[in-house]
Amino acid sequence: MHIYDTLIIGSGYSSLGYALKNENSIICEENQICDTHFYLPLKTFSYKEYTPKTEYAKKLLGIFNSLSVINGDMLNTNALECGICKFITETKVKILLKCRVIKAEKENGIFKATIQTNQGLSFIYAKKVLNTLSSDTDPFFTTLFITDNIEKDKAALLNEFKDGNICPAFYRNRYALQINAKGFDENTVKTFIYEKWKKLKLNAKILYMAPVFYYNNATDGLSDRNYQNPIEAFEAGYFYKEG
Repeated sequence: MHIYDTLIIGSGYSSLGYALKNENSIICEENQICDTHFYLPLKTFSYKEYTPKTEYAKKLLGIFNSLSVINGDMLNTNALECGICKFITETKVKILLKCRVIKAEKENGIFKATIQTNQGLSFIYAKKVLNTLSSDTDPFFTTLFITDNIEKDKAALLNEFKDGNICPAFYRNRYALQINAKGFDENTVKTFIYEKWKKLKLNAKILYMAPVFYYNNATDGLSDRNYQNPIEAFEAGYFYKEG
C-alpha cells in the first residue's frame, strides 16, 4: 500500500506548484482536464506582471511565451490548457483526471480517501489532504461571445442578466459575460443563457461556455483565485506551508 504525503483535491496552478515541491503528492481532478483556465472573479482575462522565482515557474512561463499566451495585460485562455498540459507532461506531476473524491476519513493517523473513476471505486492513502475546492461562495458562469457592436449588445445583455458582468477578452471584438449561477447545474445555466440570447435576437455569437467556477476565499491557502497571474498562483502553491 503506497501512502502519499499529500492528496490534493482539485487541480490548478497552486496545486501543481505544491505537488512539484512536495514530490510524494497526488492531485485528484473531477474534470477531464485540469482546472487551469485561470478565471478570476470578474477579471476573466486579466493578467498582472509577475517575475518567477523558481526554475519550475520559469519553465512554465517559457511554455506560455512559446504559445503566445500573454499579450500585455491579457491572457489567451484558449492556449492555457495546451501550455499546462505540456508542462504537466514534462514535469511528470501525478494527476488523476475524471477522479472524484467521495470522502476522506482518518484511520490510525492516515487518511483513507474513497475515489470514483471510470474504473469504479478505489482508495488513496495519504498523510494529509488539501482541498482547494469551495462550494460556500457564489458560483459564476462565463460565456465567451463575439460582437461588432458591444455597446448595444452589452446594454441589452446586462438588462436581461441583472447581476451579470461583461469584460473584454483576449481577441478583438471578443467579450466575456459572467452571471451568478448559484443553485443551478451547468446544463440548466446553459439552457437559460441560450433562451435569453434567442429572446434578445442579438447579432452577438456565443463562442464558448465555461463550466461553473466557485470563487474561493482560499481558507486552505491553495487557491488560484487569490492571484492575478497564473505563475504567481503556481509559486504560491510551491512555497505554501500548511498552518
